[in-house]
Amino acid sequence: MTHDEYEQRKRRLEEELRAGVELLEAAYRHQLRALHLVLTAAGGEGVEIPPPAAAPLPAAPAPPAAPPQPVRRGPWELLDDVRNALAQVPETFDRNDVCRVLGYEPDRGSLYRTLLELEQDGILSVQHRGAGRLPTRYRRTGPGGGPANG
Repeated sequence: MTHDEYEQRKRRLEEELRAGVELLEAAYRHQLRALHLVLTAAGGEGVEIPPPAAAPLPAAPAPPAAPPQPVRRGPWELLDDVRNALAQVPETFDRNDVCRVLGYEPDRGSLYRTLLELEQDGILSVQHRGAGRLPTRYRRTGPGGGPANG
């Protein structure tokens, strides 16, 4: 991330904070007004109902957010992430299960190379080759790939 990108993102966060605070204050004023109305309707003392405050002008719309840049991972980071994820996926699983446990979707080719390497290491085996929209199903088989003990 460059310093300019940092500053741009910081300014956008500050604008969002200001807009959020304005919304929160407006909501508070409306709730307070509603509370006074309820008290008056219930025959409460003749309290003065504050007039609704003029709505603040909306903040200038933020420029459209650029799509997030994919995070570049270290050479063995994906392999380590997938190895750790194997303890949390079902005994038979597909790439979607792995991605769900990882919390991110790695590059498709990198993920398949990683799964192939784990297959060659005997940690998992292909239970059913994918075709079309059906993903390849894998089965945990070897050390580090077996079901979690417990």
